[in-house]
Amino acid sequence: MGMRKLRDKVSTPATILGKDFVINGDVKGTGSIVISGNVKGNGEIDGLVELVSTAVWEGNIHTDDVIIGGTVKGDVFARGKLEITGSARIFGNVSGTSVSVAQGAMIDGTMKIHDGSGLVEKSDLESSKIVSNKTEEQLNESFKEATSF
Repeated sequence: MGMRKLRDKVSTPATILGKDFVINGDVKGTGSIVISGNVKGNGEIDGLVELVSTAVWEGNIHTDDVIIGGTVKGDVFARGKLEITGSARIFGNVSGTSVSVAQGAMIDGTMKIHDGSGLVEKSDLESSKIVSNKTEEQLNESFKEATSF
């Protein structure tokens, strides 16, 4: 029987960043991480990244698998699976080998499904730009509205 959710396949305890924590700077590591707080910087994580509904990430995320329930202003590159929950607010592009989007989620960007054969490269973190029909100012205003809670 296949696994239903990404978090079901995590066999080791995750690193947890509480909702009152803030990271200013790039995040790099191996293993699973659950984020409830704020991150301002790019992430390169070999493992599962889970952003719960209170999480806010400003920067690009490059990881194996990801579950997004919070707010992201930046691009999300999953080498594997990408789950977007109903509470997610994404202002940027998303890609993965499979992408699931729950009702209620908001994505202001493009979505790509790739076969895992190298479409998403680590160098894409530096060269990626938000592609949207909105101006940067409109995206910033939408992001402010989504994160003012």
